[in-house]
Amino acid sequence: MINFKNIGVTEKLLFFSIIIISVFGLTLLYSATNQDIDIVIRQGARLSFCFILMMIIGLIDINKIKIIAPYLYLVCIVLLIFTIFWGHDSKGAKRWIIFFGFSLQVSEIIKVVLPIFLAWFLSLSEDKEIDLKKLLISFAIIFLPIVFIIKQPDLGTSLIVLLCGLISLFLGGVKKKHILYLSGLSLILTPLIWKFLLLPYQKQRIMTLIDPSSDPLGSGYHIIQSKIAVGSGGFFGKGFLNGTQSQLEFLPERGTDFIFSVLAEEFGFFGILILFILYFIIIARCIHITSKAKTYFSKILSGSITCIFLLLILTNISMTIGVLPVVGVTLPLLSLGGSSLLSIFIAFGIMFSINRRN
Repeated sequence: MINFKNIGVTEKLLFFSIIIISVFGLTLLYSATNQDIDIVIRQGARLSFCFILMMIIGLIDINKIKIIAPYLYLVCIVLLIFTIFWGHDSKGAKRWIIFFGFSLQVSEIIKVVLPIFLAWFLSLSEDKEIDLKKLLISFAIIFLPIVFIIKQPDLGTSLIVLLCGLISLFLGGVKKKHILYLSGLSLILTPLIWKFLLLPYQKQRIMTLIDPSSDPLGSGYHIIQSKIAVGSGGFFGKGFLNGTQSQLEFLPERGTDFIFSVLAEEFGFFGILILFILYFIIIARCIHITSKAKTYFSKILSGSITCIFLLLILTNISMTIGVLPVVGVTLPLLSLGGSSLLSIFIAFGIMFSINRRN
């Protein structure tokens, strides 16, 4: 299918770094789920499917992906609307669509589709500078899916989608004065968002970030247990399957949101360092692909994917060590999940496609 003798160093480093982290993720998942081999097998099946999809996308001409960009965006909007009315209800939230027994969280897929569509829109004209008209249309493109995601409700994902869109705008060449206007507008809107948009439990999460000890058995429980797990790992960790917070189930959501805490507890600073090196290789190779991209569309898209990948890593790790409130963002390539994994591998497939055109 793919002859590795014919691919460059960038693709090899990127490909094998992704494989190593993914396999390591399965190992962590085995520990985080109390040695539940069925969950590991299902995650392995998802990974296999995503790897095949990534390689197929990598073989597609990036110009063909550009052509279908508007249709991808339209399909996602339709599916988001469908989710609000007919989505699967779980704990009062409708975030998933069930297809023949498989669940799909469209808000995860839009993280990749939105930058594709924005890159397509910004590359329509030869003028690479974003004027006020382009900026307003771009904001409409960004906020349309966000409105539907908030209705699910899923404020954490909507903020990530917003940042994904803003990253694409920044890389597209937004003017400095517009950045200043947006910063001022954000400051003005912050009190209104706090009063009218945030739900009580979301406000509580933010207040807990400031003082987790104020509610140690409630909203502060996640952060406190995560900090204990991360801090108790030391330099080399407690050893595989020897973590106390994870194995004794003190650590919540240890297979998804807090899998980094499992890593820190069982493999310590040394394990974290290895993971960071692998992430650094991936990001460095993505930056290299972006710098070599030949078209305006490819540069915006590859740069956006690189920044979004870094954003997801920083958000998850910051959340687990108590720097950010708990927002439900998984750690790329490591955490248990289907839709988040699918979106990441689609993004990497696009990076391979762009690199093949360089």
